[in-house]
Amino acid sequence: MNKLSAVLIVRNEEENIKQCLESIKWADDIILIDQKSTDRTVELARAYTDKIFITEPKGICNPDRVFGIQKAKNDWILILEADERVAPELKNEIQSVITENNSAEAGYYLPVKSFFCGRWIKHCGWYPGYILRLFRKGKVSFPAGLHTFGQAEGKCGYLKNALLHYSYPTISHYFPKFNRYTTQWAREEYKKGIRISGKNFIFNFLIRPLYWFFRKYFLLQGYRDGFRGFFISFSSALTVFVSYAKLWELQNKESKVL
Repeated sequence: MNKLSAVLIVRNEEENIKQCLESIKWADDIILIDQKSTDRTVELARAYTDKIFITEPKGICNPDRVFGIQKAKNDWILILEADERVAPELKNEIQSVITENNSAEAGYYLPVKSFFCGRWIKHCGWYPGYILRLFRKGKVSFPAGLHTFGQAEGKCGYLKNALLHYSYPTISHYFPKFNRYTTQWAREEYKKGIRISGKNFIFNFLIRPLYWFFRKYFLLQGYRDGFRGFFISFSSALTVFVSYAKLWELQNKESKVL
């Protein structure tokens, strides 16, 4: 019989970790990789698993996901984040496919229902937002990088029931991640040799942000989600602008050193 290992990468998630682990406590194995939390995350998690590994904070998750998968002992892997929940309907569907599946699927894409400030966001490109989270061990790789996703070796299927993602309960919760992600993105691009110049200044600081707002708000119908849709669309544009501003700041520091 095929069994399931759940793998989580966390840092300072005491507000979420109990609800997340409660929703996945039926898994045969839970692997938790903690990036040196300074709150009660690990203490709360010990009620659900003794397979807790402490690693250094990296700003990204994929290297620790690879480590967590290596520690998992079962045939199937489910990747979760602390602000996600597995509803009973999804639990039943997962158990069904890993128990009865005799086909060649390397894994399954899960639809994601994301909530922002207490409401399910149906537009802005957020739903169904399929993501590869359930897969056979050894059939999916995770390249390093901030926004790189699992890459499957073989055919994948799609589940019907959604993973619940409680991304930002309040607007105040949004900005710490916003700051962390834009900083990490700028560092990665800087290492790749990407630079701001007179030739690409207008494109990166004006055209790119405007494109992302237009795409989210109009093409992906973010306007149908009211103020939340406007905020998500505007913050997407702001993310692009601030990311390039931080890249400019890095190269400006370099020029002063030189």
